Amino acid sequence: MAKILAIIPDLIFSTKVFSTARALQVEILGARTPEVIAQRLDAEPIELVILDLNATTLDPIAAIKQIKSHPKSPKIVAFLSHVQVELGQQAKEAGADQVMARSGFVVQLPTILQAMA
Repeated sequence: MAKILAIIPDLIFSTKVFSTARALQVEILGARTPEVIAQRLDAEPIELVILDLNATTLDPIAAIKQIKSHPKSPKIVAFLSHVQVELGQQAKEAGADQVMARSGFVVQLPTILQAMA
């Protein structure tokens, strides 16, 4: 079964994402550092990465490049504050498949996760 990798350091928001995934019976793993991201990508059949572009535990643009350069290169859905237009553009240029405002991500979260079920 394909899995989702979540790179969401914010505890409250990651809890929301993980609990929604569990409710939908979608397997989700967490990572907060480039080393753990690499380990997860090497060890698991990751189909989707959910990335908080406001992550402070790593450079999110470098993380996108790292993920996209991996041989398995899963899809990346990244989210950020709606006012961070420049960061969103940088994420797209780095290879994020979809970049959305945090509010839109929250609304679409069940649909995004169900697509992986």
